[in-house]
Amino acid sequence: MSNYMSCLDEKSYYDYFQCIRNYVNSKNSFKGASYIIKTNSGTETISKYLIFYKIYGHAILGHHNLLDLPENSYLIVLLEKEDDVIEYIKEIGKRRQDIYVFDYYLRTKIPESILLRNSKNPEDIKKLIEARPYGFKTKRDIEKLKKSLDKRLVDIFYVPLSLSLILLLKNPEYFPNIYYISKLYTINTPYVFKILLGTSDIIKEPVKLFNDNLNFLSIIEFEKYPTIEPYSLGLNYNFELNYENLNKFEIQIKFDEFRHRFYDSIIKTSKAISTLKFSPADIEPYQIVMKNGKVIFIDIASGNIVPISQKGLEKIIVRAIKDMIEGIKESPLLKHCTKKENYVICNEKIKDSELHKIFVNDIERYLFYNNRTDNLIRNIKIGAQRLDDIIIQYKDDEFEENREILLGTTGLYLGSLTN
Repeated sequence: MSNYMSCLDEKSYYDYFQCIRNYVNSKNSFKGASYIIKTNSGTETISKYLIFYKIYGHAILGHHNLLDLPENSYLIVLLEKEDDVIEYIKEIGKRRQDIYVFDYYLRTKIPESILLRNSKNPEDIKKLIEARPYGFKTKRDIEKLKKSLDKRLVDIFYVPLSLSLILLLKNPEYFPNIYYISKLYTINTPYVFKILLGTSDIIKEPVKLFNDNLNFLSIIEFEKYPTIEPYSLGLNYNFELNYENLNKFEIQIKFDEFRHRFYDSIIKTSKAISTLKFSPADIEPYQIVMKNGKVIFIDIASGNIVPISQKGLEKIIVRAIKDMIEGIKESPLLKHCTKKENYVICNEKIKDSELHKIFVNDIERYLFYNNRTDNLIRNIKIGAQRLDDIIIQYKDDEFEENREILLGTTGLYLGSLTN
């Protein structure tokens, strides 16, 4: 298979997805994958759709007596080639260690990614992701998506990754390399929850979502470059992999340099979305890597937001900037940093700093007190650049290819539900 676009010519949704699978997997010489949980008592294979629930479900729900895994538990992923098997492994009996793991107790979504290391080469790190749909509660919601695409009823669409994977394959320079894609499956366990505040406790209630054969596992590149906040402070990617680093660090960087790096990240993210004509659904600062001066979107499992007009494109860029500003306000790293004269100083002794207000106040003022996108596009400046100079201006027909791709995939999917 040399042309993934021809997968849209397949007669069924399953054939379309298998065609995409063959394109990705054969390019990397992979035949399949197996998933194993290893504990002191032995090993057992685990179904694809149970992996993330088994590893994270107990922490999200607080059911520590039901699904807890011993500390010396491991997930083993065996990637099969024609004449070889590559073993990747992850210790799963401990909590995640990266600095952006927010309190599981308050989290409403089971994490979508796990870092794996090659058992023979620890420097070889890959990322296991679970692609999921969000926001669809019934089959009718998918039908509405197709109708809206067909009739152009709205100008922005959320599309799960299984139906928009071609958009990533068309633009590989902006996304991690995809090594392996599993077969489609349905998740029967909850993966999104709403929080209900009880009299003395937090109660989590599962949200029932429609995900029939819209999920798959994928193994993608782990980008060894810092995300936006560590990049802005001059840190390397290793810092953010271990939350213990927040208890023992010291940084001093010129404020102008720090601000330039952060503004440059927002500008390049906005330019990237403008070039792509779509945006990943998850786009906070810790979900974007700065790689040799380029933006790489590393959290792709939640799907994409796709506009079909210039107005829609401007909306998703403003939304992305809002998400980045909100992420900065909640940053577990920047709360340890403050401005002192012409420098940014960071260390573990500084707590709950409001550094973000110093350098994003003007952007935030326009974003959160003005609901008209055209005013925002005209008035927002990111550093020395105006947002309306950053966004590429397109004619309506230049959005057609993305719309036609999504019409094709949603049509094939809906056909699979009626056959």
